[in-house]
Amino acid sequence: MTDDIKIDIYAAGFCGDFCGKCPNYPNDCLGCIPQDHEDCHFVRCCLDKAIEHCGLCEQFPCQKLSTFVPDDRPRCPPGYHIMNLRARLTIGTSAWLEGQRQEWKDK
Repeated sequence: MTDDIKIDIYAAGFCGDFCGKCPNYPNDCLGCIPQDHEDCHFVRCCLDKAIEHCGLCEQFPCQKLSTFVPDDRPRCPPGYHIMNLRARLTIGTSAWLEGQRQEWKDK
């Protein structure tokens, strides 16, 4: 991954994933916020509840999030998304995005 990871709010997924680490972002995929990912439970749930991300939900962390490992990212450790969402709650989305950019820039 290069130092030119695009950092914007769209790189912060509803589920706690950092879309900026994906090779498809932002050219082939703009992340889950601007695109209509009707098949994603987390997108639908957050939009229905009008919340920015799962960490703001009254039921956080729900069972679905607690057991979530994306099929295309099996290297995500258990609790990866919950850890990211807790960090976003603590330091804010902008600071979390910058931290993610630093973490993933050379990977």
